[in-house]
Amino acid sequence: MKVGNTTHNQWASKIINDIGEKEYCDLFSLSNEEITISPHYSKNADSIINPDKLLFPKTWNIMGDIDCSNNIDLNEEIKKLLEIDINNFTLYNYANEDIDKSVISRGNFFISSDKFIEKTDLNILIEPKLDSIDDLNLNDCVNEKFKLNISSEFFKNSGANIIQEIAFLISAASELVEKYGINLIEKISFEVIQGNNYFFEIAKIQVLRIIWSIISKEYGKQIDNCIITAKPSTKNKTIENYNNNIIRSTSECMSGILGGCNFIKSIAYDIKFKNRNEFSDRIKYNQLLILKNETSIDKVNNAISGSYYLTYLIENLAQKSIDLFKKIISNGGYSESLKNNGLFNHILLNSKKEKEQYNSGEKILVGFNKYIDE
Repeated sequence: MKVGNTTHNQWASKIINDIGEKEYCDLFSLSNEEITISPHYSKNADSIINPDKLLFPKTWNIMGDIDCSNNIDLNEEIKKLLEIDINNFTLYNYANEDIDKSVISRGNFFISSDKFIEKTDLNILIEPKLDSIDDLNLNDCVNEKFKLNISSEFFKNSGANIIQEIAFLISAASELVEKYGINLIEKISFEVIQGNNYFFEIAKIQVLRIIWSIISKEYGKQIDNCIITAKPSTKNKTIENYNNNIIRSTSECMSGILGGCNFIKSIAYDIKFKNRNEFSDRIKYNQLLILKNETSIDKVNNAISGSYYLTYLIENLAQKSIDLFKKIISNGGYSESLKNNGLFNHILLNSKKEKEQYNSGEKILVGFNKYIDE
């Protein structure tokens, strides 16, 4: 039997013959996205995904984030990061502080705000609050220079699974395009929050790219290279055995990189119980510098083609995300789905289910509900 020509059913027969039918069936599981995880995968001749045509940026870069409200010397903070070859920056709570011209010329700067900012030479990154996008007003600035960065943090922290995260993120973007016109499409970028389901999180970024390409094409402005920033989740970070958070966020950063993000951020390992401090900041950036400089992970911009498992995940996540997106639209759109008894309730139900899984030990969080170091 030639391995290259072996079908899924042939593999199944061989495994059953080796270990028995019951033992074989026990190897299957179902994710919270209701995707069946099989013990083996084969090439699907009817696949709707061409793994040789996945959407990847030419490179990925570390994004430095600086909170200007922390009583800091902004120029010194920027210089520290420039010295370790980090030259992309998002500035939070920026109050028009003076930045040295010599510093500005060496970096790429984005000012994060939930509304448009006038009179600045730096890039404007509007990051709307997604618990109510009705508060966002872009009527007077659609033709101005800015990026509209739509983050999945609100959904992820509320307990969304990956399908819900993608569908609600895309539906929010679609509603804003409907409201402000198709010229907004070119301004939209995404920020996704990476959880601990490693391969699913890799596939998620490709699914987001593929679906946004399809939807933007429907609007008449196909975008295959939208900017995506990936960032670890805070939801699974613990106060108990907090050093484990470094390992968790490392795997989440890697899934973002392998999935094809443009920018990668990390978070401090002590984010749940300490204010920002120099030590945890340095650990956070060293983590990314090690990934960038020691792993050779940046030597290839598509390391996932050829994986039947990832192709399977991308196909299934894409189809289920599109189905939920259509359901959200038919339900009245993103904003309507946030209201009482709307589709957003399914996110809250998933959050409850996940808590029960951790409480029962079905899901493990090392140092929190198992392998606890007293």
